[in-house]
Amino acid sequence: MDIGNSSHIDNAIRRARPLSLLASQRPEFADAERIWETELAPELGAREAVRKQTISRAKSRTFLGLLVAVPLALFIMVLSGGAGFLFPLSFFLGAIIVVLISGFDWLKVYSLKSATKDLILKAACKPFGFNYETLHPDLSGIEDFQSLKTRGKELMETIAGPQKGEAKTISTLFGDIQVTTHDGAGQPPPTPAYQLLKDAALLPGHSRRKFEDLIEGERAGTKFALVEAKLDTGGKNSKTVFQGILIHIEYPQPFSGRTLMARSGWWKRGKGAGDLKKVDLISRELDEAFTVYSSDQVEARALLSPDRMERLIALERHFSGGKLRGLFDQGHMTLALEADNQFEAGSVFQPLVDPRRFSTALSELGLVCDLIDGFLTREWVQGRL
Repeated sequence: MDIGNSSHIDNAIRRARPLSLLASQRPEFADAERIWETELAPELGAREAVRKQTISRAKSRTFLGLLVAVPLALFIMVLSGGAGFLFPLSFFLGAIIVVLISGFDWLKVYSLKSATKDLILKAACKPFGFNYETLHPDLSGIEDFQSLKTRGKELMETIAGPQKGEAKTISTLFGDIQVTTHDGAGQPPPTPAYQLLKDAALLPGHSRRKFEDLIEGERAGTKFALVEAKLDTGGKNSKTVFQGILIHIEYPQPFSGRTLMARSGWWKRGKGAGDLKKVDLISRELDEAFTVYSSDQVEARALLSPDRMERLIALERHFSGGKLRGLFDQGHMTLALEADNQFEAGSVFQPLVDPRRFSTALSELGLVCDLIDGFLTREWVQGRL
């Protein structure tokens, strides 16, 4: 469960431009200062006391858990002489004790973080006419094991996917619980991007998936959807093979050909290209940086012109991402960019009333708009598609 924030997100907040400077950059930002002063700042201010109280209690309960767990773990280690299976077991039991004592308090911290992000991102999407959903499981109202038991089925289906087979009843210290199996893959994909990129072999092999931060709307006369994805191999030694952004943009008319492109360092052999032919881009620098395959050489070169590729590189640079790859086929442009958590709106461990949280969210949305505008509003697109 990601409650804190990685350093690059905190750095993004620190580097955020003042709202007064954003206002002149694009029409959607003109009302940013008023939204902050009359809507966001008062609401965040009202939540600040709750934030401090919630985090303080979670830390106190964690400390209490350690006070109980550490002496018990040391006692078990002394009894076992520091050898055998009791040595690692003592650490495991200690961790379980800490979780039992403080776990529900940290769930409240997570819910606070999710609610704060939801408030800020929805406010940032509003001037653009976009919709935002965190896609986080709703943990509100979970105060103890009884409430967790009541909501267990709903939460498991949200996290692990639809239920498979009949539920089994198991008796525990906390009463009877229903144990079910799920499809194991995780959340259903909220946009077509995941399946399209997977079918084109532009996503690495994985067995589990997780999605969050869904942004949908219309821009430049077409529909688009953006979502963050995390893909894991699953199993005992599970590892994350992809974490980043998936973008799906619909075009008013289909392309005449099929084009796949990716950063050369990751996609050296045109994996998944099938019968498509390699494309030499107009710019030598871009041709060395990207590998492109297409069934329509002329369309691919025009589509991936230097100024359009600069839009893609700017997106990659802003999100500190890499391994950019994409698919242009039929009536859609679908992109994947590996990057750490985005659209986080700052750390929950810092004061909420900070206009840079709002400024950062607006800037990130503006960059997505620049990408869409760069591909959809030029005369070549209007005349060719």
